[in-house]
Amino acid sequence: MQRHAAPQTSRNWWKWGFIALVAILLVTAVTVGVKAFSSTQIDSTAKVTKDTTNINVDLNKKQVNALADYYVNKSLKNSAVKYRFQVSDHAMITGSTQVLGANVNFVLLLKPTVLSSGDVQLKAEKLSVGSLPVPITFVMNYIAKNYPLPKWVAMDTGNETITLHLTAIGNGKKLSFAAKKIDLSGAGKFVFQARIPKN
Repeated sequence: MQRHAAPQTSRNWWKWGFIALVAILLVTAVTVGVKAFSSTQIDSTAKVTKDTTNINVDLNKKQVNALADYYVNKSLKNSAVKYRFQVSDHAMITGSTQVLGANVNFVLLLKPTVLSSGDVQLKAEKLSVGSLPVPITFVMNYIAKNYPLPKWVAMDTGNETITLHLTAIGNGKKLSFAAKKIDLSGAGKFVFQARIPKN
């Protein structure tokens, strides 16, 4: 009497299901990796005011932080996403990002430089995301793709820089600024030129 072997159908389904799952996980990981670490560039779309009356204004850190809160809150109106830009010993952006499905708070420290145009460039120097070793580019890409940025902010994640086009804040029609001096020591000394449009 011959014995017939049991059909292998169920075993093959498990095998192919497992292979399909691994393939999906690999494709997802590669896609997320490419999106997270590829360079993102956002240019300023605001226009610079041409004909202005200029007034020099001296501010300390407390006053700069109040001004930053005003403009950031204005850009975040009706948005569920929240972040802050503040100055202390560094310029810094604080907010939260998603890492492996969990919300994680981050602090991105930046070094400000006054450009000849009167705008300010912020170079990313250090990132703190709890105890997680997350690259600066990852968080900057997350900010660029998920945070509503004002029209006068430009971001280049490849070079890890954010440029604040202060001279274009009013979009050519309202009050704008030009940076003259940034000193983060002590209470801070920030010299700006307020530019009031003549028309």
